[in-house]
Amino acid sequence: MRIELYPKPDGMQHVNLLFCEEEPESEDPWVREQLDRFPVPPKRILEWERDGRQYRVWQYGQCVVGEALFFIERYKGVVDRIRSVCGEELDRAGLERGQLNALISQTALEFHREARFTVGDSGELTITLLAGIGRGVEVHAMDEARIINAIAWLKRRPAN
Repeated sequence: MRIELYPKPDGMQHVNLLFCEEEPESEDPWVREQLDRFPVPPKRILEWERDGRQYRVWQYGQCVVGEALFFIERYKGVVDRIRSVCGEELDRAGLERGQLNALISQTALEFHREARFTVGDSGELTITLLAGIGRGVEVHAMDEARIINAIAWLKRRPAN
């Protein structure tokens, strides 16, 4: 998913969320699910081309979708960081695109459910996990063995 912001004369912005139907990104299903639950539908749904690819564009006003956009950008940042940190391992896994997107999305959702995290200005993902009751530990790296085990687990699952 791409996010494009365009200033409006009133000082607010148009928020355009671009979804590529041909090659969906890992974050697309979660973002669409969140927006489907959103009480206000997109102001416009458009079809645009960017970089030779066709996109379905959901356009909102900033004042309508501003708070939801914070969570969408945070989730997208985690997905992007997983791809960055684990890219080589994920490429070597040989998963088809749908399986790869499902694995990355599920990993990002687990972080979202189980940990408090931030993506700093440097792009480094910091996750606070529980070390015990009332004790947190900050994690800045991913365990390669766990990622490889998760990939193997996904490969063993029946295709949907």
